[in-house]
Amino acid sequence: MSHIRAKFESIGFDCLLNIKEQIVPRFVLEFYSQLYFNYNFEGHFVVNFFIQSKSFSLTLEEFGQILKISIKGHVSYTDMWLLDYLSLSAPSRGRYKTTPLSPQVIMSLIQIPRQSQATHTKNKKTIVVDENEILTCEIQPHMKPWVDIIRENAIYLGGHKDHVFACLCHMLYCIESSTPYNLAFFVIKRMEKTQNKPKELLPYGMLLSRLFKHVVSVFPELAIDRCLSFDQVMHPLAPYYERKTRSDHGKKRPHESNASSSSSTTLNHPSLSHPLDDTLKENDDESFHSNSLSSSQNISSSSNVVS
Repeated sequence: MSHIRAKFESIGFDCLLNIKEQIVPRFVLEFYSQLYFNYNFEGHFVVNFFIQSKSFSLTLEEFGQILKISIKGHVSYTDMWLLDYLSLSAPSRGRYKTTPLSPQVIMSLIQIPRQSQATHTKNKKTIVVDENEILTCEIQPHMKPWVDIIRENAIYLGGHKDHVFACLCHMLYCIESSTPYNLAFFVIKRMEKTQNKPKELLPYGMLLSRLFKHVVSVFPELAIDRCLSFDQVMHPLAPYYERKTRSDHGKKRPHESNASSSSSTTLNHPSLSHPLDDTLKENDDESFHSNSLSSSQNISSSSNVVS
């Protein structure tokens, strides 16, 4: 564990090893219900949300500092497996400009070299793996614990775990090469992506408890008395309908990665989700010269979470 901590500390990822907060479900639900994003005139990525009718706007840097996660370095966000998508997710200009790494560079550092064509089985069918996809079993042995830690604390995209997501491959490369990685950017883009999929579980409950503490420090009257405490394991909160199906033997419980809610929270503000360069282009004017092992908890977007 000391080796893992040393490697994670080298790029500020030790924050993923020290998450143990009480979750405030009511705050998490309200945070996501009126959440939207934009870029300010200085080119900072901004998180905007409302808590009990009070508005908050935090730059990525402010948001990351409150959540105690890294705010500098390479940026990327994609929920695809193919490493080619990393070049599409990296801003080519502006404050978060990142020169994307080639798939070959990443694979040379984190992947066990293939001796033959890789395949995997899906629905009893054998599927050929693309040369720029990496299977979990192909990750260098000393990195496999890193994969579990990051998947549970930063990624949590659900789905099959036989592949390694391209962004996770990017993170592994950064850890191994001691290259800073902007985790705050990834977390915000993950939140934005979740907001566009109302049936998904809402991630980062523990991290958002740190935001809750900040909000209460500014406006004490917003304190919410009722909190839930969880151990350092993955425990998505089950909405009412999921709890009910435990006794309903005629129905199958939904999988945690796509569990829908019985009463999904309404999003009152549209997400400003555009390709990164398109968004930056909108801000490319005169004022845009200042070139934004513990587990995170997932809260289902259901009003029944808080009883």
